[in-house]
Amino acid sequence: MTTRRNFLKGATVLGATMAVAPVAFADTKATGIPSWKEGSPAEDTLDTDPSVNFVHSVCLGCRSDCSLRGKVKEGVVVKLDGNPYSPMTLDNPVPYSTDPKEARKVAGKLCPRGQAGLQLLYDPLRVQQPLKRAGKRGENKWQAISWDQVYKEIIEGGNLFGEGNVEGLRAVRDLQTPIDPEAPEFGSKANQFVFLAGRIENARAELTKRFINNAYGTINWFEHTTVCEQSHHIATSFTFATKGHMKPDFENAKFIINFGANWGEANFPMNGLSRKLANFRVKGGQLVTVDPRFSVAASHSDEWLPILPGTDAALALGMAQWIIDNKRYDKSFLELPSKDAAMKKGEASWSDATYLVRIDNGKYLRGDEAGLGGTKDDYVVLVGGTPTLAGKADAADLIGEATVNNISCKTVFQKYSERTKEKTLDEYAKICGLPKDQIIRVADKFTSYGKLAVADFYRGPVQHTNGFQAGRAICILNLLVGNVDHRGGYQSGGSTLSYMGDKNGRYQVAKLHPGAVKPTGIRISREQTKYEDTTEFKKNGYPAKRPWFPLTKDVYQEVVAGVVDGYPYPCKILWLHMGTPAYSIPAVKDKLIEALKDTKKIPLFISSDIVIGDTSMFADYILPDVTYLEQWCAQASGPTILGMVAEVRQPMTHVLPQAKSVENMMIDIAKKMDLPGFGDNGFGPGMPLNKEEDWYNKMVANFASQHGKIPGATEQEQIKYILDRGGVFDAGGAYDGLMMKNKVASLCTIYAEKVATTKDAMTGKNFDGLPIHLPVMNAKDQEIKDDGYSFIATTYKQAFQTQSRTVAAPWLMEILPENFIEMNNDDGSKLGLKDGDKVRVSSITNKEGVVGILRLRPGIRPGVVSTSIGYGHWNYGSVDTAIDGKAVAADKNRGKGVNINYAMRLDDSIGNVCLEDKIGGSCSFYDSKVKVEKA
Repeated sequence: MTTRRNFLKGATVLGATMAVAPVAFADTKATGIPSWKEGSPAEDTLDTDPSVNFVHSVCLGCRSDCSLRGKVKEGVVVKLDGNPYSPMTLDNPVPYSTDPKEARKVAGKLCPRGQAGLQLLYDPLRVQQPLKRAGKRGENKWQAISWDQVYKEIIEGGNLFGEGNVEGLRAVRDLQTPIDPEAPEFGSKANQFVFLAGRIENARAELTKRFINNAYGTINWFEHTTVCEQSHHIATSFTFATKGHMKPDFENAKFIINFGANWGEANFPMNGLSRKLANFRVKGGQLVTVDPRFSVAASHSDEWLPILPGTDAALALGMAQWIIDNKRYDKSFLELPSKDAAMKKGEASWSDATYLVRIDNGKYLRGDEAGLGGTKDDYVVLVGGTPTLAGKADAADLIGEATVNNISCKTVFQKYSERTKEKTLDEYAKICGLPKDQIIRVADKFTSYGKLAVADFYRGPVQHTNGFQAGRAICILNLLVGNVDHRGGYQSGGSTLSYMGDKNGRYQVAKLHPGAVKPTGIRISREQTKYEDTTEFKKNGYPAKRPWFPLTKDVYQEVVAGVVDGYPYPCKILWLHMGTPAYSIPAVKDKLIEALKDTKKIPLFISSDIVIGDTSMFADYILPDVTYLEQWCAQASGPTILGMVAEVRQPMTHVLPQAKSVENMMIDIAKKMDLPGFGDNGFGPGMPLNKEEDWYNKMVANFASQHGKIPGATEQEQIKYILDRGGVFDAGGAYDGLMMKNKVASLCTIYAEKVATTKDAMTGKNFDGLPIHLPVMNAKDQEIKDDGYSFIATTYKQAFQTQSRTVAAPWLMEILPENFIEMNNDDGSKLGLKDGDKVRVSSITNKEGVVGILRLRPGIRPGVVSTSIGYGHWNYGSVDTAIDGKAVAADKNRGKGVNINYAMRLDDSIGNVCLEDKIGGSCSFYDSKVKVEKA
């Protein structure tokens, strides 16, 4: 067993060894790094050891970003706990003014993934210095080189691999020459440099954008959100006008219906949310969970609705139909047409339920069009059937239609009511695979608690081809009961501070960029641009070659597809940061790997990562990055946590002398290329940006200046005060009487006008502004049936694995060394399969499929198969590697299990991409029809 003492000894030796003789990988025998194969450190007596320093930071074991505290002895991180100052890790944290010497006696809560962060930090298979491929792409043969060499080669290019000249960063940074003179809207040649991040967070994102967008001048900076939950965010923003997302006020709600949010295993913040859920149940809160899998959340619920995947919109519309028919909606809230009317009724937000919508063009009717003396910014409602400006009415008609100034219109609520009735309740029940009585019962309960009932959702309902509309259908349930901003209702969370200084901060960081470039052009993902504005449309009309995404952003899978297809233009340089699209995007593994190997499709491929990953193994260069325990970052909390959270990630240690943060890599490159906004005068005369601390100290100083109560005579004293506590926290002040203190306080929309007036580039038809249930469809709106493939494949996250990276933590792998293909017992019996059989899961576009071990369980809906994510790697240290001609042995445990993503369905109507949501942009993880056979 690995003891605490052995760990300290081994880790200290590691640091000494690295300082003297950096190598490409750690030699565990030479350094004495503990094997971590079993057991855990013992003798946790360090709270009173004065030689142990406590460093506060932010976890990244998952997306929760829980406030973290590390115990550091002689430069070695020996234990991780939750930060006791933060409401993210304790329901009753220590007061913010508490002396750190006293606060060290208290530990916040931390989940298994958080505890295992140590093993990612001291992973013996970390990349320890820059690597250049020594064979063909994907052969996993590498040469260790210096930073000076890698910078020179990626900047200047040349015949780098004996395969012909490659343009480097300097040559591609041409801000004058158009990519295509016949399509000037694409922008300059600089846009052929594409940066794609997996996990990159606040403040880190802004610094990399400073380099990518505003110094280098390419428009193509992306992160990964559509492979996670983007349609959730877009659906929420089109309903509640909030950039983030919303959560129930667990402390005061009485009834919650959870649509696929996977509380207790995932969602975020997983730690805090789990505590809130437990408290909610202890206090008698009623919970219903909608999920095809009997999840941890379902196990704590009063009722489980094992819905057929992809039918959440039908369930929500069926509930809404019953609510409207039985007049169980909050009429007094819905009939409020303006801010003034809402304030008079004690509401903070109001809705568009009474607004008139034009039948001819799908737009709201405006006052100037109605001849009422208003402007294009004034909405029109009916008051007793009479057209009236919304701002002049205290209440308006919910149901109504009228011809106003020769324009035929209906109220939003009437249009929505008609939408809910397009199918009968029996039909909705059949679509969902649920009893009609169960839908009625849940709708009845949901409307029995007034504003103390909430409908919540996350990834489950939205990672579908109809995900945006499903998310909207669920959001609107909250408007029907008028719970927005109310104590015990749907709320937008606590408050935070602006690290960029845009809320009266000391440093307006975004403005401190002399010579900044404003990138122009069309993104390679074709997002945030209308197809109708392009040369292609003017020449060819509909359909486009591939979908365009004017209503969303960061369309991860289409960045990749755009690079692979060279559409709308070719990519010259791809920089992948901490991402693995070949592993994480459904269906594309084989086609993407084929493209990554092709130096004509991607002439220069750079990756910054902590390991040789499942996608970075195909790069030309791997730049050794730092782990999150060696990083900086500024973060807020998810909306589950109320009060003030403005936390700071700071390095606890630095293990590998040759490893650099991506921020420092970009600062180095910018200085070598003399790009604006970096160097001795990066923020302006005498204000340097030479290292990442120059950036992050300004972030922390902004926290201090905005909070206004941080002790210290100097800026540096205030920064130290904040860093000694890991940020700025205040667990109180969440409520304002019967309302939330932090409010949406805005127009909430049942009808999405912008969506309704935007055309689909593949069909030329307008998208629907009201939620609707649709079957699984490809990019051309053709229904996908895949007869003969009788199961729907799904995935889920466990509380001890996160995407691709936690497989490097043996503590977590001890819990479950290998995942399973899970199926209902009755389905297994019908197929003649038994628990433990090896089975093959395949789709119509991947008939080879994947093979895994079968686990039969009653907690999976019949007709569904599911696997947990995080397993099934083909690299990430699971295969042998050659560096400088020497073999580095693999950890075969990292390759165990199965990733069902590979077997999912390709959208063969356009190719090179999974099924996807054309409005919200999300990948579809839960629509693929598959076949299950004994292997």
